[in-house]
Amino acid sequence: MMARRLERLMARHGQSICLTRRDGGQTAVVKAFLQPTLAKREAPPVTATPLGAASSQRWLYIGNGRQEIAPGDRAEWNGLRLAVQEARPVCWADETVYYWAILRREKEAAG
Repeated sequence: MMARRLERLMARHGQSICLTRRDGGQTAVVKAFLQPTLAKREAPPVTATPLGAASSQRWLYIGNGRQEIAPGDRAEWNGLRLAVQEARPVCWADETVYYWAILRREKEAAG
């Protein structure tokens, strides 16, 4: 019952996100909530690495309980390509109500 209510909210107010599974490459377009994480920062969300600057921005994903998402999967929304860093189901009793995940920008391929 809770899962159905949340799915209706996602269908009405969520973003259309294309998920690609790391194991097999199956893709699915789902309605989910995707927002940048908010953190108190004094510096921009960029970290210096030996190969140059890398974004440390993370995104919060809340998706329906029927579409599993796991580390290594990929998500694309509005031209933004993201990789799933961590994910877990959130359950109520024996029902998976939604999937919670933290995503980061996908690394650009060196050209």
